[in-house]
Amino acid sequence: MAYDDALKTYQKTSVETADILKLVIMCYDAAIQDLQEAKRFHTTRDMNSTYDKIRHAQDIITELLVGLDYERGGEIAQNLSRLYNFALRQLIGINSREGTTAYDSVIHILAELKDGYEQIRDKAPSSHASDQPAGRSWGVSV
Repeated sequence: MAYDDALKTYQKTSVETADILKLVIMCYDAAIQDLQEAKRFHTTRDMNSTYDKIRHAQDIITELLVGLDYERGGEIAQNLSRLYNFALRQLIGINSREGTTAYDSVIHILAELKDGYEQIRDKAPSSHASDQPAGRSWGVSV
């Protein structure tokens, strides 16, 4: 029990102190992991667990969507919006389908976006605006 409490505290602190780019990357990681687990549950016909994982991934993608800054992000924010909406549409009703290929397409999209944000993070100087705490404005419009 104490280990679980410590882990939850660590995870909460990690999110609360993350910079903007790191937080977005963490969101992609979590959504990808959820969808990989949902796909595994789907193949074993554990549909309740599948639904829970899909729902969590949808929540994360929705947060990424509403966090977009269209004013500063311009065309990039619009394109991200299209990708997020496509991913959300793919996940609607996915657990009622026989095949699991829809998982692969959404996972691929999220992995590519994550890779792009990691490249931005790696190229950003340490004084970059992404060093601000996430609570300020994590609507990255990079």
